[in-house]
Amino acid sequence: MNGGERGATAERGQSEVLGTVLLLGLTVAVVGTTVALGATALDDSQRTADIQRVEGAMTQVDSKASLVAHGGSPSQRLRLDPGRNADLRVDEGAGSMRIEVETENGTYTNETTLGAIIYERGDDVIAYQGGGVWRANPDGARMVSPPEFHYRGDTLTLPLVTVAGEGDLSDSVAISESGERPEELFASENVSNPLLGGNVTITVESEYAEAWGRFFESRTEANVTQLSSNEVRVEIRTKTVHPTLTTSASAVGGSSIAAGGIRRLEADSYDSGSDSDPNRYGPDTADDNAVVWTNGGFGKGEGGIGKLEEIRIRGDLLMGADDFPPGQFEKKVNVSGEIRTNVDFVSLNPVSGAIRQQIDDLRDRDTERTTGSFAFDGGTETVSEDTKFTGDLVVSAGNSLTVESGTTLKVDGDLDIEDGGSLVLDAHSDEIDVLVDGRMFVGGTDAVQAEGGDRVNLHVSGPVTVRGDGTAGGPASISTEKDTRLELFTLGRVTLDDGANVSADGDRTENLWLYSGEDPIDINGNNGRVNFTGVLYAPESTLTLDGSMTFTGSFTANEFEFNEARLKLHYDEALRDNQPFDGRSVPVVSHLHVSTHTVVVESD
Repeated sequence: MNGGERGATAERGQSEVLGTVLLLGLTVAVVGTTVALGATALDDSQRTADIQRVEGAMTQVDSKASLVAHGGSPSQRLRLDPGRNADLRVDEGAGSMRIEVETENGTYTNETTLGAIIYERGDDVIAYQGGGVWRANPDGARMVSPPEFHYRGDTLTLPLVTVAGEGDLSDSVAISESGERPEELFASENVSNPLLGGNVTITVESEYAEAWGRFFESRTEANVTQLSSNEVRVEIRTKTVHPTLTTSASAVGGSSIAAGGIRRLEADSYDSGSDSDPNRYGPDTADDNAVVWTNGGFGKGEGGIGKLEEIRIRGDLLMGADDFPPGQFEKKVNVSGEIRTNVDFVSLNPVSGAIRQQIDDLRDRDTERTTGSFAFDGGTETVSEDTKFTGDLVVSAGNSLTVESGTTLKVDGDLDIEDGGSLVLDAHSDEIDVLVDGRMFVGGTDAVQAEGGDRVNLHVSGPVTVRGDGTAGGPASISTEKDTRLELFTLGRVTLDDGANVSADGDRTENLWLYSGEDPIDINGNNGRVNFTGVLYAPESTLTLDGSMTFTGSFTANEFEFNEARLKLHYDEALRDNQPFDGRSVPVVSHLHVSTHTVVVESD
């Protein structure tokens, strides 16, 4: 029995030792796994922190390289501190950009190497290239900071910063001038602005091509094609045809209309017809085919909607957003047709390029006569040959200036028609072209009259102000006969106030067109209702409506701003098949400026 007890005790002792060993082994395994997982998590956290830090450092590279490239400083230094397990280098052969521009004499092509400062850790790459900062990994490429790029109106400007240097970089780098003058890729010695041909094609070959493509797509209305993982093609249209006029009023920008600034809005339609005796707008011709649309929606605006009396639309209301203030607003809106929200609208192209090119063409046109004064014998003066007038031209005190058919008049300064003066544009057998290379002021009544049956083209490079005599619905300040088409183009601010009346005779709205570039348009009807009968087309402009006014025809702006506005809209259904610029293909981008500015990058 004693021997049996000793054996049992020995077995129990062996079990205790074995358990201890197993427990220690399990503890070691758990601790080892925990240490391994913790090390991996720590490494991931360290890698994420390094990448975020380098992203910030690369944006500093962007800022300092831009300063050096554009002459703000001869050199700049900074510390990148890439961290462990990372590669930091400069590669002057990384990436390229090719620009092809169609011209009347063929296609102009220029290609430049971009270069890059590259940080690489594992699968993550961050690079400064072409004036921007980019990040790439197996999931794709994205932009961290954009290159310098300006696209306004009709002008595209792209000052590329290219990188010279080769090899690994230390934690600290120096960015210095290359000693080379900036190179103009376009315009060049052989090809100049404005562009008179077809497309501009930009091809980027880069590890970050996908992000380059999205960048161009967001900044321009370009057609972007991904040719491969490392190559993207960007086609920028230099010409376009604008769509037909199917709306009474169009706000083509994305902002909502602040309904709090509207006192009253009434919209309906009529059809002026196409016969020689067109229908005029009136109670017997009014119909329910008006269309009011905004690419945004309707917001309350400052002060709410307490002063809004009514929005009454005999037709449809279309909105790009579901932004419709609840409560009292809905009770104040009366729409006979459809109210549709979240409607997709095609954005309209700018018109500044077309206007600017037409003005440039007129500036370059030769004239038979140059003068700095008109005699106004007997109160009249007739321009019967192509004439350049130097300085400011004032027609006042009952004097009348007549420009005859087939004639070009260029005013190298301002044009003032005021105090009983008048300008008669008599296009009885051929078109008339007038260029005012300054501002134009029209005051009073019967001041500018287009007649004769052909087309009159009036171009103004600066602001246009039309001021009535304060009488609502009085004689027109600018008018055109029902058989004559007047087109007014301007790149400056437009102001209509004090009962200004810009009118196509017989409510034949297709005969009067006002095209405005990107500057604002101000319509002030507080001192007399403003009347506009025709087409106002300004897809880049902000249109401010203050007081009382009547629009007969169609009007388009980028944004509407209302201030105590009382607005009547009479859409002319005869415009449905009409296109801006008479359906002609016109420039979108007419001026292209692409240049390279090289910086040298090396270890400090």
